[in-house]
Amino acid sequence: MTNTVHPSIELLSSVRLLRAFRPDELETLLHMGTTVNVEAHSNVVIEGELTWGVYFIIRGNVLIFKANRLTGESYDVGQLTQGNFFGEMSLVDSQPRSASVKALDNCSLFFIDKEDFDRFISESPDRKLRFYESCLKTVINRLRETDENYVVSQYQLWKTALKKEAA
Repeated sequence: MTNTVHPSIELLSSVRLLRAFRPDELETLLHMGTTVNVEAHSNVVIEGELTWGVYFIIRGNVLIFKANRLTGESYDVGQLTQGNFFGEMSLVDSQPRSASVKALDNCSLFFIDKEDFDRFISESPDRKLRFYESCLKTVINRLRETDENYVVSQYQLWKTALKKEAA
């Protein structure tokens, strides 16, 4: 992959997780991170691995998937596109990756290491508070989406089961 796309303050300011930061703070983040180019069908992170940091999608699409702990089979959780992010949970805790991420096409990602990010938010109690409020809103939003998707899928399963039973 030859075309490196670098993030901009405009891109970072459009990311929900980073909206709490001022332009000068986003500029600091731009200097902390690195651009990573990933070829299509390559794994970016693997569920359970111990690498920590957050990725922002500058260009491309990624697939999020998890392993079924009982069967070992993978199932798709969702897809993310430009302006989205993954790995943010590692900024809050020190747990292994909770899901795997694979590039669906050639991607440019912007990576910020957990230790660097921790130093960045620790420079100001206000900045830290704004970031954690943003994290909380993001988690709540994702929980609501998951809850809604679960309700719809359960409804579809029951509807299908009742049709088979009636036939």
